Amino acid sequence: MELEQNSELTLPLFYFDENLHSRDIESPDLLLHVTLSEELLAQLCQNPAADSSVAIAINEYRLEALNDDYQVLINSEHDAQLTLVRGPLLSAMLSCDNDQTFVSPQVDMMPTFDLGDDVEDIEEEG
Repeated sequence: MELEQNSELTLPLFYFDENLHSRDIESPDLLLHVTLSEELLAQLCQNPAADSSVAIAINEYRLEALNDDYQVLINSEHDAQLTLVRGPLLSAMLSCDNDQTFVSPQVDMMPTFDLGDDVEDIEEEG
């Protein structure tokens, strides 16, 4: 996953209940859109120890309801959090004021950065 400042990270969210394990990964209930600020990027570049995790509260994000049943959540109170575990693997959780919780599948977060090496490689080959 390539991380770039001011780009948007989008994670699918699924209602957390006993049916979560059988859900179609291609049919999330919500999408969580987060703009990657410099501070958030710095936090995402961690790789926690095997027995720990890093919780990152996010204040600026946008929700998109893909399931009409959850459209009402867009304008209600909710809190979002990103969690990093060893890998690093990234997941998101959304807690709503009506006690509903939504979670994302873990995503491989081994960040890649464009350091401009491609230009040098092409020049060396040519």
